[in-house]
Amino acid sequence: MNIFNEEFKIEFYKNHFQKNFLYKPGIVENYKNIMSMEILNKMVSIKNIWNNKNFIMMLDRKRINYSEFSKPNLDTSGNNLRPDPKNVQKLISKGASIILNDIEIHSPELSDLANIFQLNTHGRCQGNLYFSMESRQAFGPHCDDHDVFAVHFEGEKVWNIYENVEKNPINHPVFKHTAEERIKKAGRMIDQVTLKPGDLLYLPRGQYHDALASQNGALHIAFGLVYFKPIDLMSIIYEKF
Repeated sequence: MNIFNEEFKIEFYKNHFQKNFLYKPGIVENYKNIMSMEILNKMVSIKNIWNNKNFIMMLDRKRINYSEFSKPNLDTSGNNLRPDPKNVQKLISKGASIILNDIEIHSPELSDLANIFQLNTHGRCQGNLYFSMESRQAFGPHCDDHDVFAVHFEGEKVWNIYENVEKNPINHPVFKHTAEERIKKAGRMIDQVTLKPGDLLYLPRGQYHDALASQNGALHIAFGLVYFKPIDLMSIIYEKF
């Protein structure tokens, strides 16, 4: 897998890294061997690895209560609630999206891809998978407190890039805005890209954006990269105390 070839490195670090977004179509080779609907279905069927923290469902920008799509499952760790395939499918048929957090720890191929991002940015990487139905949005305009490499695997998804960038956002209440506040803070849309299988989109920390599937079953993974900076110490202190 040769995402960070010399040509890409020069363009990325000179003009985009922690500065502005970058869209690179068709740059991810052998993407079908990394993630696909078939691979996703097999992973979801492994019940004992999913729980209310790493298996999330959203519908029209609202999180669905975990109890609505889970049921007790007797496994080696006791009687726990696990996602129920039938309930999950019912919600998907209504337009719900699936979010699987820390997806890279369950796949050697995804782990390798995450390591590529880590080695080339000197950051710490976490991958979250997003499965979306056509014209149903999980999140409105927002920004992340980390850099994002979005790699697309199935279907198509339209990403809107907005003019404003939040300066040094951290996990702190001062950056927790309502949906209406985020729309205002995002500003006007400055660009729009449609991600297709094999495409990559880089978004620097704080860049306002949102996305909407243009085909049923749009599937991408957002690899989030964090780099320690002095201002991040505030977030660590806040979370501990």
